Amino acid sequence: MYADDGSDGGGDDFGYGGFGGTFGHRQGGGLRMRQRQFSRYYSAYPVAAYPGNKADANYGGKIFMPPSALEELSRLEIVYPMLFKLENDEAATSKRTHCGVLEFTAEEGRVYLPQWMMETLDLSPGSPVKVLNVALLRGSLVKLQPQSTDFLDISDHRAVLENALRKFSSLTVGDIVTIEYNNREYRIAVLETKPSPTAINIVETDLSVDFAAPVGYVEPNNVRSG
Repeated sequence: MYADDGSDGGGDDFGYGGFGGTFGHRQGGGLRMRQRQFSRYYSAYPVAAYPGNKADANYGGKIFMPPSALEELSRLEIVYPMLFKLENDEAATSKRTHCGVLEFTAEEGRVYLPQWMMETLDLSPGSPVKVLNVALLRGSLVKLQPQSTDFLDISDHRAVLENALRKFSSLTVGDIVTIEYNNREYRIAVLETKPSPTAINIVETDLSVDFAAPVGYVEPNNVRSG
């Protein structure tokens, strides 16, 4: 079972409208159960290659798996939410991230990943990717950093982010995810998670969100009149 504990602490905010806040729905506590292991290699392809129009899946953290995966997961009595660790152990340095599953409708032997996930794992179409089921701690805090000051053009960034994160089941430190708003893409880096310092489950959680200043952001000078 995959579970890391992290220390509590505060996050950083920056000005421009008071970033940060809490959203989501609290999910009651439960017993932590050791799960039987699902571990398979698949050929990874980007969502753009999926038959039919599934482009919206690029702006989330869930993948498409084949029907046989669901059959095996059901036999293993995997608990919900189904969360997975993806690994590219053929890269020069091992790459990994975490995800949920959107549908079990992929062709056998294949999985389809959002483009940002393909880039994070340094995968080319058809590359092998290892998929393992994991149990992640329920998240209490995440610190994010927009990768462009264009994010500041969004008037209600908190509402936009809340809506975008509904398409994710987990967040992994070091990932740069892609969200979409008003036909524009925004890249967001995951800098910190708690209580786990590596990855968290964000399904039905009260998640406190802090923001670091966007890449390229310059604090305006305070000008005093004489």
